Amino acid sequence: MAKAWIQKSSGNMAALRLKDIPLPEPQEGQARVRVQYCGLNLADVFAVLGLYSATPKGPFIPGLEYSGIVEEVNGPRNSPIKKGDRVMGLTRFGGYATHVNADLRYLRKFPGKWNLQHAAAFPVQALTAYSGLESLGALSQMPRGSTVFIHSGAGGVGLHALQVCKHFGALPVVSVGTDAKIRFLEELGLNRDHIIVRTKKGFALELDHKLKRFKREGFDIVFDAIGAPYFKPLYQRLNPAGRHIYYGSANFMPSGSRPNYAKLAMKYLGRDRIDPLEMISSNRSVMGFNLIWLYNQVERLHSLYEDMMQIKWQPPIIDRVFPFEKAVEALDYFKQGSNRGKILLEVQE
Repeated sequence: MAKAWIQKSSGNMAALRLKDIPLPEPQEGQARVRVQYCGLNLADVFAVLGLYSATPKGPFIPGLEYSGIVEEVNGPRNSPIKKGDRVMGLTRFGGYATHVNADLRYLRKFPGKWNLQHAAAFPVQALTAYSGLESLGALSQMPRGSTVFIHSGAGGVGLHALQVCKHFGALPVVSVGTDAKIRFLEELGLNRDHIIVRTKKGFALELDHKLKRFKREGFDIVFDAIGAPYFKPLYQRLNPAGRHIYYGSANFMPSGSRPNYAKLAMKYLGRDRIDPLEMISSNRSVMGFNLIWLYNQVERLHSLYEDMMQIKWQPPIIDRVFPFEKAVEALDYFKQGSNRGKILLEVQE
């Protein structure tokens, strides 16, 4: 038997329950992984709250990534994954479990100097940052010194996006939610001039100040997981041929353990809209992006991962590690948006 967190019906975070589940032998092409750490992502919170369109119907196990030890392999002899290997894994839900029968195609070994915490903190957020900025944003095809705006620069995706910018020689400007996160990013080597604290009233003026400071007309890429009220001010400051990569809507995050549908409806009806004809005349684009779509694009995902690993990634920064039994508390902490780096669950047996 294994243990897993089960959400019987989406809509209430408090309904998440830790239960025993069967642990069958791995099928052909699978490996059984004894999970050590589960990585938390924004999609987990939205899935549990019933606000994520990709969520499975009926009861489901949250979690898109994990790390652990391979206990058994049912695959070809030449498989790169062997019993005893330390691996990181991607899964289309099912990661909040003590054991996972994983498709071998979604398991990877990780850099030798990293530990299992680093491994659980890496796949989803690094792939999001790289795929958004490079596959969609075409950052490598832009001149060095191109300007990139990154929301939530102190979060897991934001920290990986900064490394992508460094790799391709881009100039990043980031937003954070609090002054404390300014100090955190400064300690990591980011100059204060590159950071904006998000305020609804002063945000547009701050954008103009930063662009003037760097003698730039606008941004070449906007990497956005928040949306309104910051969407339009950023879109309006895109350079011609600029790309607004929109991969999340944290502004829809409920404050409680269940959604307030009246408030969400008001936000939805008041969401920003872009006129396609204006996009033509200004030569700007908006590109929606959901990493989970790539899960079934196996060859494309493999190629993306291989390209991504040309970057000399620093070990991911871990904000907090919660016991596996405290998944609800961990998700609630994540929902508050105060983390600097990754949040993990640790499985202890």
